[in-house]
Amino acid sequence: MSSAMLRRWKATTLVYAVLLLIVGTAFFRELCKDNSFNPSTLNENIVATDADDTAAAEDESDFWEWETTTRFSARKKDLKEDDQICDSFPSHMLSQVQVILKIGASEPADRVDTQISTVTRCISNLLIVSDMESELHGHRVHDVLADLPESVWSNEADLEAYEALKQGRVKSVNNQQGWNLDRMKFLPMLERAYDVNPTAKWYVFLESDTYYIWDNLFRLLDQFDPTVPLYFGSPSPGKPDEGETTWFAYGGSGYIISAAALQKLVYRETGAFGEYIQPSLSAQYADLIRGTDCGDTVVGWALYQKGINLSGAFPMFNPHALHSVPFDEMHWCRPVISMHKTKLADMEGLMKWENERDRRYPLLYAELFNYTGMGTFDKRPDWDNADWGGWQEPPESPAHTSLKACGATCHGNVDCLSYTYSSTGHCFFIRTMRLGDKRPLNLEERQTAGWDLQKMQNWIANHQCGKAQWVKPSLRRIF
Repeated sequence: MSSAMLRRWKATTLVYAVLLLIVGTAFFRELCKDNSFNPSTLNENIVATDADDTAAAEDESDFWEWETTTRFSARKKDLKEDDQICDSFPSHMLSQVQVILKIGASEPADRVDTQISTVTRCISNLLIVSDMESELHGHRVHDVLADLPESVWSNEADLEAYEALKQGRVKSVNNQQGWNLDRMKFLPMLERAYDVNPTAKWYVFLESDTYYIWDNLFRLLDQFDPTVPLYFGSPSPGKPDEGETTWFAYGGSGYIISAAALQKLVYRETGAFGEYIQPSLSAQYADLIRGTDCGDTVVGWALYQKGINLSGAFPMFNPHALHSVPFDEMHWCRPVISMHKTKLADMEGLMKWENERDRRYPLLYAELFNYTGMGTFDKRPDWDNADWGGWQEPPESPAHTSLKACGATCHGNVDCLSYTYSSTGHCFFIRTMRLGDKRPLNLEERQTAGWDLQKMQNWIANHQCGKAQWVKPSLRRIF
């Protein structure tokens, strides 16, 4: 880490320590009311909800061990050509599942192209929504901003950026302007999805850097009733309601809305002659759309106001990129459904790797670990696997004196599985197995990442998975 990064890291650590003390004090006060305490909850971000408390009372475990079946057909052994990759894909599932990809006209074209040629390659009914009407790889791209009422366009800068896109001046719209327009797409996207396919049982949403494990996603949907209002995703705290936290599904990880939930959301009251007497969904929330930075929060709030709470499914829906996933006990035996900020090379690599694996069993993080190659190397120069979630020994620790000392001190610390050493004289430890990422060559500071292979092997040997652990909906288990 650079000196600036180190200063930010220390400041952030101090802030989080203070917040943890405040939250922890309140937490323990609540626990003391009934003189009960469960140490396992200390590993989670605790946000109590009635639904969580009810589930805990019924069953202490927070996962199901379902016997699931793949919807994919057997892979051909002689599969060589890329155009055969979709041969085993369960296309019949698309009569029940509508997939919606949200993109932006100003985002990198290679990212969108790679998404369509890999993750959504086999989705024949793919609905692409954006801020500009066009065609992409045989798919119509729907300009959903055209559906917005005038009341949303109070910001002149937003309107100017949108007009520039409509005139084809894509390069004149910068990243920030594109982001500002993005927040406005979410509710009209939901309305367009229902208009295009009102008979779907499930609506699956993703972004251009989302990676879905379709096999696991279909296995999950097989276990739930789409006639029940359901909303799945990775929980993030949203708009407060009278001091209480509400939750939304983090958009980058993808999310799923059942037919019953979407019908309830877009429903509009009618008058005696069948005329609508209630504004459209987007018009109802025009003020919130204008005032928010992130459109996925608006989705969560709108559903919440309809009485539909998020079914938190972290870590199956994961906000991490593959190289940032902390492989630990919370993840290990759980199925992987989605990841965010996926590199283009990983989109292509994962697609091919998935098609070569044995789909008789759901893909668990324990198996995904093998794709990363961790366990086959102990060091990587110009690499950082400790950019978040780590800790440092005291300044006087010998760990900070050299790369060798950093690795040796990690090896002697029972909690350390990996580390990063900075040539500025700082050693960072990590409790989990994380791949991390390459860092640009910097002559003023060189970073080297390391992994304690022996401890990793021992950890894996002691964490063999039996049945897949499909996590139960929870707003306690969050990132």
